[in-house]
Amino acid sequence: METVLSLGRRVRLLRDHFGLRQDEFGARAGISGNRVSEIENDKGGTTASVLMSLCREFPVNPEWVLSGKGMMLKGDPESALPAVDFSVRINVLERQMRRVLEAETHREPGEAIARVPLYIGAVPAGTPDMAAGEIEEYLDMPASWVRGKKNIYALKVNGDSMIDIGIMHGDTLLVEAREKAKHGQVVIASINGEVTVKTLSISGGGAVSLIPENPAYRPIAITPDMDFRILGIVLAALRHYG
Repeated sequence: METVLSLGRRVRLLRDHFGLRQDEFGARAGISGNRVSEIENDKGGTTASVLMSLCREFPVNPEWVLSGKGMMLKGDPESALPAVDFSVRINVLERQMRRVLEAETHREPGEAIARVPLYIGAVPAGTPDMAAGEIEEYLDMPASWVRGKKNIYALKVNGDSMIDIGIMHGDTLLVEAREKAKHGQVVIASINGEVTVKTLSISGGGAVSLIPENPAYRPIAITPDMDFRILGIVLAALRHYG
């Protein structure tokens, strides 16, 4: 069976190819040198946004970043690397990156732009807090990102309870306004008038809870006495560097 370089080894090869120190490479990707070291040693720290940033900052093939197969650099047949004895695992963050990259790849020149309202205040990824209801500004997004849906809005993230799936403090969430969601979807939810972003969990017996994606936080069990509502489904987490 063909095996490929681990994600950390691929990142190290990319950095070495351009002759950058870990701090220099991290600055290009919007992360610290220490975090680059963690990634290269396969100790975590990789998010979809980091991988996307690498694909924007360097002429690297997204498919190679995702799977380790094919050419490392775009249009360079000499950058194809031999397989070695490391198995690849396409995790949640890499799959998220693939979805966003595919959306960008299939965007046509002159594609229509959708104006998405960004609401004032941050939706907490941590302890629930009140969410403001006023619009701060409108964001211009590729129409393909909103998938033809009309009920799309954006919120900023405050906190780190969702970092294990690549949702970081300060990110902008693209949300579809919906009142129902399925087990496993990342949702914007209101609990007694306070708003948070979490993964929805529905057990076989119908018990509902909101699950953080950070072991430092506890799940929130939804009880009948709570005023609990789903406000939307998270479609994407966007991050600005600079």
